[in-house]
Amino acid sequence: MENKKIVVALGRNAFSESFPKQHERVQAAAKAIADLVEAKYDVVVTHSNGPQVGMIQTAMTEYSRLDENRTVAPMSICGAMSQGYIGYDLQNAIRSELLGRGIYKTVSSIITQVKVDPFDKAFNNPTKMIGRLMTKDEADHEREKGNYVEYEEGDEVLSKHYLMHIK
Repeated sequence: MENKKIVVALGRNAFSESFPKQHERVQAAAKAIADLVEAKYDVVVTHSNGPQVGMIQTAMTEYSRLDENRTVAPMSICGAMSQGYIGYDLQNAIRSELLGRGIYKTVSSIITQVKVDPFDKAFNNPTKMIGRLMTKDEADHEREKGNYVEYEEGDEVLSKHYLMHIK
């Protein structure tokens, strides 16, 4: 009898912006996924990576500030990096959970690419912020490079800041 198939989608809040918290959440996801495998499902896992892409983009930006010869990685590369490390964490956690239950199945990670329509109307009003907080001068510099940067009022600590948006 063929196993049933299921897709598990781990959304934006499934993980965290801190490695320890992400590790904790990945362990919980691995247990739930192993339960499905134990129930005779073939499982495909897909996951969000928004906060992680922002962290990587911020790190790469800071890296480039140390030396003008170093460049910031494009968002596509930051996306692949985040898929790689989230996939690595998930793959290892799921594999360990399965082995602990005496289940010997292959667990693999795949890095994917998505092509989007640059004329999609959703790009006219970006809503998902990425990257670091910037000063006005830094924001102006990013705009000169063609990046979409938006001013936002923050809380008392962050009062005025600029954020780059996905566009």
